[in-house]
Amino acid sequence: MSFLKPISQGSIATVVKTTLQKRTLATAVPKVTSPFSPHVEAFVRDFKTNEPLSIVNLDKQVFGAPLRRDILQRVVVWQRDSMRQGTQSTKTRSEVTGTGKKAAPQKGRGKARVGDMKAPHFRGGGVAFAPKPRDHTTDLPRKVQELGLRVALSTKYAQDQLTVVDSLDVLDSTKTRDLINILQQTYINEEKTGNPNTTMLIVTNDFNENLELAARNIPRCEVIYVEETNVLDLLTYEKVVIEKSAVETLETVLRAE
Repeated sequence: MSFLKPISQGSIATVVKTTLQKRTLATAVPKVTSPFSPHVEAFVRDFKTNEPLSIVNLDKQVFGAPLRRDILQRVVVWQRDSMRQGTQSTKTRSEVTGTGKKAAPQKGRGKARVGDMKAPHFRGGGVAFAPKPRDHTTDLPRKVQELGLRVALSTKYAQDQLTVVDSLDVLDSTKTRDLINILQQTYINEEKTGNPNTTMLIVTNDFNENLELAARNIPRCEVIYVEETNVLDLLTYEKVVIEKSAVETLETVLRAE
């Protein structure tokens, strides 16, 4: 005797029809668009006068990423590991100059046993576990490197230390004096910044001979290409001046997949 009620064909058809209707309704739900803008805004300024010319939309994924100190620390350590020369070298007991003769008899002195005088605990002896030239570089996933750049750029933008300029082709000569006058009047003015030792990083998109030669003799000022943009430089220098075309290059490369 069975306690299960027999299921008719009509009941099965009703159940299947109801299930299909529920699936259709579930797939037909429209996607909710985010109310937040995918961009952040910044002024495009004139390099000589620092006057605003227009407003540009910056990609929020590149210039509006949340602050991740752990990511910045990982990228900076990775960069500084690659900068180490690794040329340290000292001599072991087999490399120092000296005789290999046993310094004293093994028995009869009432003192500790000794070998040759090149042992590490003797004056003039070798170094125990002596450092040798080696490679200090470490590995870091490419996605973590790119995330570090996005976080560093977003930090500069959030702290109002990022200036977007229309063009850097404004110098007619390679004179350092001309560039210093522009920087002191607009960017590193002590009266405006309150810091006489303000450091500055200039990021260009193309080769600019006049700017590069003019900035070569200015302390606390560095000119790099957009391909050389790195987290360590962005965090080392207080102010970052970047060309508008370089911003577009960074957004193309660093936009999250």
